[in-house]
Amino acid sequence: MAELALQKVTSHMLMPVSDDDQLFVQQLKTGQVIRAEFRKVRNPHFHRKFFALLKLGFDHFEPQPCRMVGTDQWFTPEKNFDEFRRWVTVKAGFYDVIGYPDGGVRVRARSLKFSSMSQEIFEQLYSAAMDVLLSFVLDPERGWSRVKVDELVERVVNFA
Repeated sequence: MAELALQKVTSHMLMPVSDDDQLFVQQLKTGQVIRAEFRKVRNPHFHRKFFALLKLGFDHFEPQPCRMVGTDQWFTPEKNFDEFRRWVTVKAGFYDVIGYPDGGVRVRARSLKFSSMSQEIFEQLYSAAMDVLLSFVLDPERGWSRVKVDELVERVVNFA
């Protein structure tokens, strides 16, 4: 069973929001009937805005060489967008702590799925993620500010 996000684009038409949603719809045969349960979800424009914010931060982030603990071996960590997104989400305070049988715990970023987070909470995440990026990646001493970042993100979202 698939879960889709659809956006109303005219008075009688719903369009898939993501590439995955589009793929599901394309795989349906013409005339095929599907049954669904619908509920309102958060603003897809704001979802794109959040990912544009993350991409801006990711594009300006460069992993620094570091020494492997207990050795004299140096390496530069791989740059990975999904890990960066999870790191920002955790640093922004949106995480779950998972316990394991050996007594260990792990911090896991909360899901960003439309169905997993309300619009209000997602807006709080956006604001906190902005703070994280301004603290760790987009240095205010180099001219970055909340206003500048918001303007760039809006420009990217509205251009795409």
